[in-house]
Amino acid sequence: MSDKIYSKCGMRCDLCLIYRPNVEKNDRREEICNVYKKAFPGYNQNPKTIICDGCSNEKENAILLEATCKTRKCVQNKGYIHCGYCEEYPCEIFPAEPSHDELVHIIDEEKRWTWEEEKLMEAYNCKRNMDEFRKLLIKI
Repeated sequence: MSDKIYSKCGMRCDLCLIYRPNVEKNDRREEICNVYKKAFPGYNQNPKTIICDGCSNEKENAILLEATCKTRKCVQNKGYIHCGYCEEYPCEIFPAEPSHDELVHIIDEEKRWTWEEEKLMEAYNCKRNMDEFRKLLIKI
């Protein structure tokens, strides 16, 4: 369909700043870790060590951002490539993300992070990524 690389839950690995191939090309982990700290209070990963091989990686020693991800386990159990293929999409375990109105409130009113920083989070918009995927799937 395209050069997009999706995680099991719909994150875009090809855009992810901690995805190993992206880190090896251009290490921007410090930038994304700074945004993670603002977006997820209490989340404090070391930008020098955080890395992810992608949850579709089949290697036994693959490093994953969240090794115990419920969505990943569900998709694997059902035999799908990712959530976009599931007839139950989106379900109760599908990752939640802020709506556009919530983002406007968080960024423009609460000033937790900036729109420039939000652009760095593009890879993690699972619902938007999967909705776009499903639109393309229907057209095929």
